Amino acid sequence: MKFENEVKDETLIIRVKDTTFDARGVKQFKRDMFLAISESDFKNIIVNLENVRMVDSTGLGGLLFAKRQTDIRGGKCFLVNPKSRILSLLKISKLENIFEVVETETAALTAVA
Repeated sequence: MKFENEVKDETLIIRVKDTTFDARGVKQFKRDMFLAISESDFKNIIVNLENVRMVDSTGLGGLLFAKRQTDIRGGKCFLVNPKSRILSLLKISKLENIFEVVETETAALTAVA
């Protein structure tokens, strides 16, 4: 699974490059996040899901891990452009109010500015 990470001010942006966010990628997702934590000081996390078509329960666990990291730092966790299937999964899992869902990275960056 491939991810692209970038830190802007106090925000870590994680762009998921694969179409499936599942058990195969969550381990790397968490490892990349720990590396980013050790290399920079950020408060907020933006997870860009625009390329992702499917998230399984392990993927949801990875997203919740990101949310916990922002809670520890007093920040916010944003999901960018999740497909309707992913939004439905969040709703079924009663997680729709846990994350802030936005259409673009710019909207998320504006919200934390």
